Parts: sequence; C-alpha cells; structure tokens
Amino acid sequence: MRRALQLAAGLAVASLALTGCSDDSGGAMTDGVDTGSGDVVEVPGVPFTGDSAALSPDGSRIAVPCDGELCLWSTAEGTLADRWAGGGVVAWGTGGLVATDRVDGGTVSVVLVDDATGDEVGTVEAYAAEVVQDGPGVGMRDLAFSPDGQTLAGAGADGVVRLWSVDDPAEVTELDPEGEAPVAVAFSSDGSALAVASSDAPVTVVDVGSGAALGQLDAPPQGHVAWGPDDATLATSSFALDERAALTVWDAETYEEEASSSVAADHLAWLGSDGVVASVKDEPDVQVWDWRTDDVTSLAGATDTPRAVLVAPDGSRIYAVSPRDGVLAWPASGGGATTFEKAEE
Repeated sequence: MRRALQLAAGLAVASLALTGCSDDSGGAMTDGVDTGSGDVVEVPGVPFTGDSAALSPDGSRIAVPCDGELCLWSTAEGTLADRWAGGGVVAWGTGGLVATDRVDGGTVSVVLVDDATGDEVGTVEAYAAEVVQDGPGVGMRDLAFSPDGQTLAGAGADGVVRLWSVDDPAEVTELDPEGEAPVAVAFSSDGSALAVASSDAPVTVVDVGSGAALGQLDAPPQGHVAWGPDDATLATSSFALDERAALTVWDAETYEEEASSSVAADHLAWLGSDGVVASVKDEPDVQVWDWRTDDVTSLAGATDTPRAVLVAPDGSRIYAVSPRDGVLAWPASGGGATTFEKAEE
C-alpha cells in the first residue's frame, strides 16, 4: 500500500539547489534539544548516539550525532571541523544536503541542512511524539538518501516508513512494508528499491516508485540491512545474541541465502562486493567478513563496542563510531586504528 499525505498548513519547508563540498580527502590523520533515535550512551565529554554516522559523498568529512548536535570531522586530518544543530540520526546526500531529526515538544521533524554551511534549509514534520509507546527514543530510527540525492527515506519510531522528495517535500509518501517497528532503511544503488529491516518482521524490499513489495527474506527479524555495491546481494544482521545470531548475505533477486556467519553483528557496510564490515554486539573489534571464502579479519583498536561502521567511497578506509572512543579509522589494506580528535562539551 502507498499513499501521499498533504502536510499541515503552515509547515516550514525549504528546498535549495546546493553545490557539494570540495574538500580533499587523503593524507595523514591525527591520533587522539532531544537526540531522537537510538540509545544515547553517556561517555566523558560526549554522549554519542552510536547507531548513526554518515560520510560526505567525497569521503572528506564524517558526521556523527553527539551531545545533542552533529559533530563533523575531517577524515584527512582526523580533526573536529564543526558542530551543527542536529538530532540522533544523520544521512548525507549527493545534492549538498545533510538530513537529521529533531524532537520539539510533541513533534518529530526531519531537518535538512546545507552541508557547506550547516545552516538549516528545510524542516518537515514527520509525526507526533505522543504516538510512540516504547523504545529508547521518540525520534527517527534511521534516515537514508537515495543515491541521486532526490529522495529521503525515514524509519520512524511511530512504526511508519516515509519517503520525502527533496525537491518537493510538501508531500510525504508512506510505505507499508511488513511489520510495525522499522529500524533501518537502505536504498539500492540505482534508487529503485528500498530494503526495510524491522524488529518484528522479516526484511522487506519495496519498489520505490509504486510502493509494492518486491520480496521478503525468509529469516527472523534483522537489525540492519545493506545492499551490495552491485545490487546483486543484501547483507543483514540478526537481533539474536545466542547461537541463532547470524550475519547473512542474500541473493537480492531470489531472496535466497548465499552465505552466513555465526556472529552477533550489529551495523554493516560493504567493502567491495566480497567484504562485509560489521560491528559486533558486546565486542570491541570490528570484523571484515569475506562471504565468498568465509575468511574473517578483525580490526582492533576500540576500547568498547563500536556501533556504526562505514566504508570510504573509494574503499580506502573503514570507519567505526565507538561511544567511548569516538571515531576510529583503519586503512582497508591493513594497519592499525587511528582515533580522531575527541569532541569536548
């Protein structure tokens, strides 16, 4: 089911055509309001919402919700470059926009920010916070831009998956995947399909244009989902912590299992078409699993459990966000971790 809903009169929405960031990547790195979605973990100096992080399209900056704001680092230098108003989730689009959420009284909104200045350029009300009964927060659980930057998908704590057009966000489309507790959304590389992971239903793949369900994984609920770079595969991580825990790769056309590893994976990112990068529940090391050979490489350096993991657009680096350590980076070719500058209150 798919329907368009006209937003309430007086809603403040702005849509700007912005140029992307021109920062250079590469070089040496140094050592060293309601937040909305996810578990906010108190650490000295900064409470990190470690479930969310986003890289700029050119890979030169990384944004992480911290201390009720968005903290931005230079990936080349590892230095804290800026702090913007923000919420508990973040997504970075190719059109010069960053998306985050905001909880103001009884309303949860999605906010668009100019990625060159940090200025707010658009706000759209998503849902009333009062409808959220359970969970760690009332804000958005996840946000994701389509590859062309024209569509923003959001999984709300109210149980609804929404699509907004960046050019005309005055109308919002609600999708109806399986389940009532979506936790993660991911676009295919061509933007035609959206995978939705829920805590109470199997992963559903939905056609973005029609809203129709394209298929469903024959598996228990999964906590995270990521498309392979060629759209031929999907990677998922289960909620289970016991012997049922699994990191799985699926055929994206048949929805049949291709390979599985008995690891309690949390957040996922792809390293090429063969490697799946995973944070692991209750473990400090990030794992890189080659699903074709079943080889596993552990990336050490964190002192607590990383949550969000990312791979640089050019595949040269792997990033993780740890509540205690902040942002860490490893060369994808091998080598030790570098810890970015800590954000202080």
